[in-house]
Amino acid sequence: MDGSTKKIGGTVRASVFFITLIITAFIPVNAAQTYSEAVSASCYKWDTEGGNRIGDLTVIVPNDAAKVCNSMYSACEGKCVGCVSEFDLGGDICYDSAGKKFLK
Repeated sequence: MDGSTKKIGGTVRASVFFITLIITAFIPVNAAQTYSEAVSASCYKWDTEGGNRIGDLTVIVPNDAAKVCNSMYSACEGKCVGCVSEFDLGGDICYDSAGKKFLK
């Protein structure tokens, strides 16, 4: 190899290195944004009336609130609903274990 071929090969390798470095620098930022959307959910056994509140927890995906409630609280007996506050609607949105949405 002559000097100009070595110089081009080194430039290409350096370019690939810096492009890879830039791409990997932005991957953790995107993952952090996904998890910053976590919301607080209230868990209710069977329905949201009559003092059936079991507890509170944090969920990443609101329509999974009931599934997370059922897995965290054995008192739910698989029949809890999970509710998250929806300030735009002026109340709570609740989800059953199938992910079906309804207003509290």
